[in-house]
Amino acid sequence: MEVKETVIRLMTRLAIEHKAVNFSQGFTDEAPVYDMVWSGVAAMLGGTEEGVRRLDSMTLREILDAQGRAGSNSLDLTLKELLEGVRNPRDQLNQYSFPFGIPELRHAIADYTEAFYGHRPDPEEQITVVLGASEGLAVSYRSLLEPGDAVAVMQPYHELYPSQAEIFGFVPRFVTLREDRDAGTWRLDRDEVRSVVSDPRVRAFVVNTPHNPTGKVLGNEDLSFIADMCRTYDLFAITDEIYEHITFDGHRHSYLAGFEGMADRTLVVNSISKTGRSTGWRIGWVISPPERTRRLRAVHDNLVVQAPTPLQKGAVSLLRRERTFFEGIAEGYRRKRDLLLGGLRDAGFVASPPEGAYYLFADYRDVPALAGMSPTDAAMHLIKEVGVATVPGDNFYATGNEGDRYLRFAFCRSMETIEAGLGRLRERL
Repeated sequence: MEVKETVIRLMTRLAIEHKAVNFSQGFTDEAPVYDMVWSGVAAMLGGTEEGVRRLDSMTLREILDAQGRAGSNSLDLTLKELLEGVRNPRDQLNQYSFPFGIPELRHAIADYTEAFYGHRPDPEEQITVVLGASEGLAVSYRSLLEPGDAVAVMQPYHELYPSQAEIFGFVPRFVTLREDRDAGTWRLDRDEVRSVVSDPRVRAFVVNTPHNPTGKVLGNEDLSFIADMCRTYDLFAITDEIYEHITFDGHRHSYLAGFEGMADRTLVVNSISKTGRSTGWRIGWVISPPERTRRLRAVHDNLVVQAPTPLQKGAVSLLRRERTFFEGIAEGYRRKRDLLLGGLRDAGFVASPPEGAYYLFADYRDVPALAGMSPTDAAMHLIKEVGVATVPGDNFYATGNEGDRYLRFAFCRSMETIEAGLGRLRERL
């Protein structure tokens, strides 16, 4: 197969080229969680556990005294000069650590999982820290499947689900979420699921909830059905749960591994990218059944060795925050969702309100300037003529023509950025 750059990344590059407001790729323009950032910085500069503790409590007076710089001119020091003087000459935390994750982070992941889902995975036997959820998906695939095996994927999908499968020689098979416009939601066709997963070549089912790009949150009925299909046809589930804390209007994320009979056949892929507003850190994890962990860790070790040691320290700080922090994440995104949804509807787009995640999958056929265009042409028109970047809807489908009416908008940007994008739509569309 020919491996291509993902269209989502391409649209971001085009947004930069055309100075467009970027609603295409799912990363924010707001600062990541400060405690997490400080923990990463402290690990880089502190170098050792003792050095980190020293930095955490050190005052400016102590820093200046230690450098012999106390005095009237101390306020003219640059931050770079100031921090250079407190860097530990001895170092452990910028070096190789355990390939499958520092113990502190694996224990934090275990405690965090137990706090939210009532299940505590074994940090030694079940948790592997990976280079973001993308690598988590790749090592899950390669540890479970052999070339020629098939994997069930819900479409519309994130591009990496089928493309990674094909890179490894697996065969993606597709089941389709369809919009129920009257009910304002998306529905899983259970007959189609049965037809696909009953194929003996299918060995795994990728389950993404909250869902990118539709915003669907699979409820307990849907997840119970998927669990039943996995048990009936002896399938593994690979769950992508990175939007777990971003749900709206009473919807809640459920943990498929906690359903009856699923603990031994579910690989949970997660990361700090969305929860910590830190998509560039690339810190994720996979929770796997104990008997699957050894092979998964071997694949991970041979692909990337490990995730960055100091950023793992930052992830510990994030996951150990109070529960109220995580429970408060969704509200900011709900306000952004409502702002973007209202603005798009005013411009003629039609969209069911997302139940979770931070994407709007919007039908553009009633927008006069875009009507009759292909999704790619509509997206290019918005970038070049309007100054707003989206992703063509057909990019999220492999079969059928259901994607031919959609564009994906990401509402993870700041309110100011969303307002700026909507202003361009009002003025130029």
